Amino acid sequence: MTSRFRFIEDQIEKLAVDKLKRHFPRCDEHVARLEKVQGHAYRNKKTALASLIHRSSLVYWPNDKSGVFSNEKLEYLGDSFLNFFVATEAMAAHPEMNEGQLSKLRAAIVGTESLSRKARDLGLGEMLLLGKGEALSLGQKRQNALADSFEAVTAALLLDAGEEGARRWLFEVFAADFVIGKETLAHFDVKTRFQQWTQGIVGQPPTYKVVGTMSTPQATEFIVAGFVGETELARASAVSKRDASKLVAAKMQALVDRGELTAELLIRLASPSKEKI
Repeated sequence: MTSRFRFIEDQIEKLAVDKLKRHFPRCDEHVARLEKVQGHAYRNKKTALASLIHRSSLVYWPNDKSGVFSNEKLEYLGDSFLNFFVATEAMAAHPEMNEGQLSKLRAAIVGTESLSRKARDLGLGEMLLLGKGEALSLGQKRQNALADSFEAVTAALLLDAGEEGARRWLFEVFAADFVIGKETLAHFDVKTRFQQWTQGIVGQPPTYKVVGTMSTPQATEFIVAGFVGETELARASAVSKRDASKLVAAKMQALVDRGELTAELLIRLASPSKEKI
């Protein structure tokens, strides 16, 4: 790579792999899995390994952190490159969109929820090197940790394969998001659209409440219900409360789109004499 990345390449070269392997003996397996996921054989394996070091793992070296560091700088670089990549590809795929629409589309594609889903689908959570406490608390499945890991491995690929190599992989991962850009945008805006509709009619937004949890072998999902007044309109489950509430909003907006929830009915539901649909 060019010298503009020298600041992080120099740090990566100082990575004490033997020191890391004393606590994480399967490092080579994690790197091999990442190579398979990205379709790239790393010339410098340290670059791939560095992208998988979660900050929580540094707890194993409380007194001597020489040669060990987290992937946070790679997260920063990956986040910046992702935004640039998505902005340029979104403009090319949707020349009819204005600046505001393109900004919202970019936010939907590179937001924490979207990146965490991509990371989960790719199995990045299982590749991360985590501290014991983070591992016991299922840090691999936490939304922020997953999104950060996607940014970090993107930066690693950028450093080792160059911009074209990184863009090629990202386009494979996000191709469908660009093709269905308008649908992605509609889903991203659905919670705001439904809120604006209810506020314009009854002067109050819907409310979202966690009504339970549901455990699966992969993760614990939150069950969220959407209400107007005290009337429940829909519920959905997801690994995060935010994701679940968006799914609920989409279901409630679908009621409006199908004509099952009208302005007149909304007024009755929000009034003291409530009526279920």
